[in-house]
Amino acid sequence: MGTTTMGVKLDDATRERIKMAASRIDRTPHWLIKQAIFSYLDKLENSDTLPELPALFAGAANESEEPVAPQDEPHQPFLEFAEQILPQSVSRAAITAAWRRPETDAVSMLMEQARLSPPVAEQAHKLAYQLAEKLRNQKSASGRAGMVQGLLQEFSLSSQEGVALMCLAEALLRIPDKATRDALIRDKISNGNWQSHIGRSPSLFVNAATWGLLFTGRLVSTHNEANLSRSLNRIIGKSGEPLIRKGVDMAMRLMGEQFVTGETIAQALANARKLEEKGFRYSYDMLGEAALTAADAQAYMVSYQQAIHAIGKASNGRGIYEGPGISIKLSALHPRYSRAQYDRVMEELYPRLKSLTLLARQYDIGLNIDAEEADRLEISLDLLEKLCFEPELAGWNGIGFVIQAYQKRCPLVIDYLVDLASRSRRRLMIRLVKGAYWDSEIKRAQMEGLEGYPVYTRKVYTDVSYLACAKKLLAVPNLIYPQFATHNAHTLAAIYHLAGQNYYPGQYEFQCLHGMGEPLYEQVTGKVADGKLNRPCRIYAPVGTHETLLAYLVRRLLENGANTSFVNRIADATLPLDELVADPVEAVEKLAQQEGQAGIPHPKIPLPRDLYGEGRINSAGLDLANEHRLASLSSALLSNAMQKWQAKPVLEQPVADGEMTPVINPAEPKDIVGWGREATESEVEQALQNAVNQAPVWFATPPQERAAILQRAAVLMEDQMQQLIGLLVREAGKTFSNAIAEVREAVDFLHYYASQVRDDFDNETHRPLGPVVCISPWNFPLAIFTGQIAA
Repeated sequence: MGTTTMGVKLDDATRERIKMAASRIDRTPHWLIKQAIFSYLDKLENSDTLPELPALFAGAANESEEPVAPQDEPHQPFLEFAEQILPQSVSRAAITAAWRRPETDAVSMLMEQARLSPPVAEQAHKLAYQLAEKLRNQKSASGRAGMVQGLLQEFSLSSQEGVALMCLAEALLRIPDKATRDALIRDKISNGNWQSHIGRSPSLFVNAATWGLLFTGRLVSTHNEANLSRSLNRIIGKSGEPLIRKGVDMAMRLMGEQFVTGETIAQALANARKLEEKGFRYSYDMLGEAALTAADAQAYMVSYQQAIHAIGKASNGRGIYEGPGISIKLSALHPRYSRAQYDRVMEELYPRLKSLTLLARQYDIGLNIDAEEADRLEISLDLLEKLCFEPELAGWNGIGFVIQAYQKRCPLVIDYLVDLASRSRRRLMIRLVKGAYWDSEIKRAQMEGLEGYPVYTRKVYTDVSYLACAKKLLAVPNLIYPQFATHNAHTLAAIYHLAGQNYYPGQYEFQCLHGMGEPLYEQVTGKVADGKLNRPCRIYAPVGTHETLLAYLVRRLLENGANTSFVNRIADATLPLDELVADPVEAVEKLAQQEGQAGIPHPKIPLPRDLYGEGRINSAGLDLANEHRLASLSSALLSNAMQKWQAKPVLEQPVADGEMTPVINPAEPKDIVGWGREATESEVEQALQNAVNQAPVWFATPPQERAAILQRAAVLMEDQMQQLIGLLVREAGKTFSNAIAEVREAVDFLHYYASQVRDDFDNETHRPLGPVVCISPWNFPLAIFTGQIAA
């Protein structure tokens, strides 16, 4: 017979009565309560008349006539926030813990995992050298591809002019009015040293573009110079910038056509046939991400549905490995795709994801969930896990997921995905990429003052990570179908030899980007008899109009223009091929010998807290997408919410008691944050007099001591960040992200003014002002209040 525990709430008086009665008969209160329950049950079961029942029935009748309002439960601040903290499995907790771990720790763990055995290393180097040599010796690409390749090579991001073109590419596509576009062109074109590029490239297109930029640059930069006639100035003023705008717009469209397969899925499928006949496969991506509205998300949803129907029909039963597939971005399916909106994502985005996946299964085409920013990784894993256990998708192996080797978490994500595939009894398609959001990941961590970066700061570390992750994926062929997306000849050659010579269809595949990787993979995809490697390659093929191109084009320009990119370096004839195809593990070991340790971060990329150098420290932030940080914050908020806060004047002299008024949370009227009392007129006068009396002491305080006081205040404020966040959320009605930003702003004020005092002040040239009244705005009760006083 099973047992259970039942409890009832008792007031203190009743509890004491039970304890007293039990002690008289030398029994426990629990025994007495149990006997009373048995006795009462016996009477009820024997239909005995109980004096309590008529009164209860009468009470019930009275309640039916005039209901009594239920008593509200006392409000418990942050309870709802605590309920949203997600429990984690061991493997998921390991992923979170590795999010921003020190680079030295992460790289050291990867080195042995990525190291190739001597025979494989030798074979990989030999093949990589052959691939790179053929690639470099090929005749220059013709048509649009050659034009764009030459332009990107000449104007790399290491030159001022390359940066100018990058700015134009990034901005012109989203500036709606012509006047602003012309102003931007004047700003970016006029400052370029275009003359230095004339004649350096053998491409007529690049030289023509250079002459045009030089000419238009001079026109723009000399608008007001005396040596130009007024008539010429009038001509330039009327038609100069529009001509430049049209030229740059044509260049952007040209590059867009280079990187996009077609404006519609029908065009893309038609354009793909030529390479499909050579053995290439395709995964189509409908351009568009980061939906801003529900209408955007619905439009992207319809676009994906139409694409799946078209791709599915074109596949004609070839299956997930041999036929074309689709890649989708979750940010396109919901305008609030973030950890902060977890419930909405699961309730609103997930059904759309499931619907698209079921549609893909109907046609038996692969569907890959694309990787996005690092703070969206873990919520995407939650969506993936839910999808893998859908009964309607049982036994289907067309679910794919994209992982990024530049993330420090990547090896642990693979461990989790392998476990997920095993638990859900399926084979997952896993596309391994190096990562395309590096710049924004670095910038975001710096802006938010986080403890470290989610990505490696050196490209060679990402290459090492890629090899380590590739070996993990190849080790479980029954659970993972690896898709290796790379344009690097050494990476390709290493994977080719790691996978072995006994290739079978469905073992693995390579992938490349449309407009970037085809020349390399034309040596790989095809029959051995034709001099190829007989390994499949799937082309990631974006589909969309000029207007949807921006975000994708910027990432491709960054990838092409970076001087560490294989695509960029292969075209540099001055770079030795041995250096181009060097083993990244050996490269890291050489760096370690020079620097004393493997995994030292890039010397020009300081940690986010050290962003400002020796002058001052960056204020610490809090990552609201990190489950460990959220759990810690939740615990602190619940604990601090029990504090009975009181605010009243603080003077040297004792302060008299006065009437206290409640401070109420503007977002939750039942939440009384604390009690406050306004200062009386006499207390204000006393405070001013105290300030006047102490002014000479402050005048005589050396600047270094004043700076130390501000620094100490900053440290104390950061130590109490979680408590201050709780107060700002409750008292000012702020969101968590805004509350964190306000605490950081206050700390930054203190650090900034401390550095100014320490470095630039002395008591002769910068005397204190004396007593000052500071009136801060209500909507920044901490930051502006602190900033005014610190200044």
